[in-house]
Amino acid sequence: MHAGAGGGGGAALAASVMAIASLVALAGLEAKPQGFAEVAAIFPPWVTRERAFAAVVAAGGVVVRQGIAGSILVVHGDDPGVIPRLHAAGAWAVIDPVAFGGCLVRSEDTE
Repeated sequence: MHAGAGGGGGAALAASVMAIASLVALAGLEAKPQGFAEVAAIFPPWVTRERAFAAVVAAGGVVVRQGIAGSILVVHGDDPGVIPRLHAAGAWAVIDPVAFGGCLVRSEDTE
C-alpha cells in the first residue's frame, strides 16, 4: 500500500471547514445590525409569539411587525442597549431586518 494513499481526505476536509467558516463569517457581516433603531430579534422556535412579545417589551423594545415565524419579531429600540437586552431576554440572534434580502420578515401583503 502507498504511504500517500487516502492522505488527500485531510486536505479536503480542511478546505471544506475553511469554506464553511468563510461563509459563516460573511453571513455574520451581512446580518450585523446597521443600527439599533430597527432590528430583527430571532427567538428559539419553541418560544410562542406571546412570550417573544413579552421578552421584547421587557428589553425596552417595541414590536414593529412579526417575521415569517412567531418567534421572529422586528423591534424598534430607542437606545443601543436594546440589542444586549434582547439577547439577555432570550433572543438567539439580533440582526438587520433587511439582511438576506429581508427573507425573515413577513411581507405586509401576506397577512
